[in-house]
Amino acid sequence: MDQGWIGNYSYFRARIDADSLAVIDIDSGSRYTYGDLENRANRLANFLRDRFGITKGDRVAFLARNRIELIDAYYATGKLGAVLVPYNARLSAKELGQLVSNETPKVLFFEDIYADATASLKDSGLLKQFVVLRDDKKAASAYPDYDELLKDADDAFVSCKTLDMEDIHLIIHTGGTTGLPKGGLLSHRCMIFNSFNEICTWGMNYADKALIVLPLFHTGGWNLLTLPILHAGGCIYLSRQYDPRKTIEVIEKEKITFLFGAATIFRMMVEQPEFSGANFESLKWAMAGAAPTPINIMQAFWDKGVKCVLGYGMTEAGPNNISTPAQFCDQSVIEAKYASVGKPMYLTMVKLVDDGGEEITAPGTPGEILWSGPQIFSGYWKNEEETAKTLVDGWVRTGDMATFDEDGFYYIVGRKKNMFISGGENVFPPEIESALYDIDEVRECCVFGVPDEKWGEVGKAVISLKSGKSITKEKILASLAGKLARYKIPKYVTLVEDVPKNNVGKIVVAKVIEFYGKTED
Repeated sequence: MDQGWIGNYSYFRARIDADSLAVIDIDSGSRYTYGDLENRANRLANFLRDRFGITKGDRVAFLARNRIELIDAYYATGKLGAVLVPYNARLSAKELGQLVSNETPKVLFFEDIYADATASLKDSGLLKQFVVLRDDKKAASAYPDYDELLKDADDAFVSCKTLDMEDIHLIIHTGGTTGLPKGGLLSHRCMIFNSFNEICTWGMNYADKALIVLPLFHTGGWNLLTLPILHAGGCIYLSRQYDPRKTIEVIEKEKITFLFGAATIFRMMVEQPEFSGANFESLKWAMAGAAPTPINIMQAFWDKGVKCVLGYGMTEAGPNNISTPAQFCDQSVIEAKYASVGKPMYLTMVKLVDDGGEEITAPGTPGEILWSGPQIFSGYWKNEEETAKTLVDGWVRTGDMATFDEDGFYYIVGRKKNMFISGGENVFPPEIESALYDIDEVRECCVFGVPDEKWGEVGKAVISLKSGKSITKEKILASLAGKLARYKIPKYVTLVEDVPKNNVGKIVVAKVIEFYGKTED
């Protein structure tokens, strides 16, 4: 068979083990082998090309929750050399329209629950070609149905032999916490080495299983752990919506081996009554990223014999950049270094630099963390100015401040732009947040700087409490005395029902400041 290897990932995996289970849809109970994935990818690639004229470089957009059609699209766009653009389903109609206008996809595949957002795109004339993903087949639709198209499509082998490793395969949007999300360009080289780094660092293989709890419009959804598991020949589990009870059930019943999520996801699991009696012995580790994770959440997993550790990454640099190597660490080391995000992953290059750009070599000295290596992105879609700011001489500037210890473990101390200066001293909010999480009543918190006539800036803490718990602001501040230097203790405390977060459970500092940024309590 005449084919190029770049982009034809479903074919080469199916050639090895076509009958092995690759994807299980928790909601429908449908099960797909690697042979099924190859067949579905060819069918989708053929009708994308024949019906919609999709060729190399064209964008194919999706507006959907986690489901098999997105896996089809990843493999099919690879076969055609096209670019997959999964959109955040929580975007407003205006934001979605702006992104579509900028990225000009030729077709949008949308889940039927997003019909209203799709209608606004159609009415605006920004898009003319649509396909609906329908769970309710009895419901009428004015759009072609995905399953019907796939069933009738040609299953002949498809391949793009002119693909280069630097050709773009996905556009994944950044968090957009300070404006319209930027489209991160992820090349075939970037995606392959992300998987390679993960497989080599964590020892993934065909026996591994991962429950995907992050959305597939997010870099973590694809690169943690979907694509590495599928490259290695393991099995992933998909569900339309995160459900902490269902997560506990699936881990126990299906013997899941890897679980990655944000701190909020793990907190919701721990708060379920089913958590205490659940058997998680199959888990090699549970890893939290996207935001600091309170030690009491990690302790709940440790008490069950699960190595709960931290990792760190970003769309532009991986995100498979750094993690605690749980399989090589005794539990005593994991607990001693619980606040560390770990060590750089295989083939990932890292350095810390000071304000003058000089590399920091002394342990314990804060500096901006920079990433390089074969897993980094290629820039932002049609945004040369932001690309030039972020990608400098082959290094991705993160804006995050970090330190490392004598053993090579790294610690994120805060965002460079979120650091504030009080009385001439640099203050990094994560240190304060970590101390706040030691208070039993605190569920979530966010600390930032606000203006102060005497000190220039002082800290303000926005805090939500655990259900049924109560504590005064005065007692919160008193609890920090002796744990933090006086200039680090917040001057203001605001208690709220819920701290603003994004779609993956990460606290959005910009939103917190927007809502609660005044100096008054």
